[in-house]
Amino acid sequence: MAESSLRLFFALPLPSALQASLGRWQAAHPGIDRWSRPEGLHLTLAFLGERPPEGLSALQALGAGVAGCHRAFPLATAGLGTFPTGPRARVLWLALAPSPILEALAADLRGALAAAGEAFDAKPFRAHLTLARLRRPQPLGAFDAPPPATFTADRLVLFESGPQGSYTPLRAWNLRTV
Repeated sequence: MAESSLRLFFALPLPSALQASLGRWQAAHPGIDRWSRPEGLHLTLAFLGERPPEGLSALQALGAGVAGCHRAFPLATAGLGTFPTGPRARVLWLALAPSPILEALAADLRGALAAAGEAFDAKPFRAHLTLARLRRPQPLGAFDAPPPATFTADRLVLFESGPQGSYTPLRAWNLRTV
């Protein structure tokens, strides 16, 4: 792709209080050299990859359509995990409790992307918050889980991924409240 391309993904943002809480948890676990920035923690629903800027309007229309069909809903954190599992883990993540509403939102978004001919990473959706990318594998047992938290997913956001783990919201749509 050309230099003017954008690296894009659709996600649910986390409330700032939860981001701050997870940032404090990260700070209590020294020795990890690639923590995700607390202010950038989010729940990815669909990773789109590199896209030309002229394709933004179609993605924005798609995001608006999907968000307009879904209500805000509660989510809860549910313990730590790693990708891959086992001693070669390179990603530490925080799971979310099972949520049929979240699964439906992710499926609808991915279905709308596919129907529109928009490419995206089609790996099965697995609800998680990436906390760290590990340069040196660490056993999951080296970490105590963050305190349980609940929050409301109330917005769908189209983000641009920038350098060094920075994320810029390009457009956000409120999920319905009634």
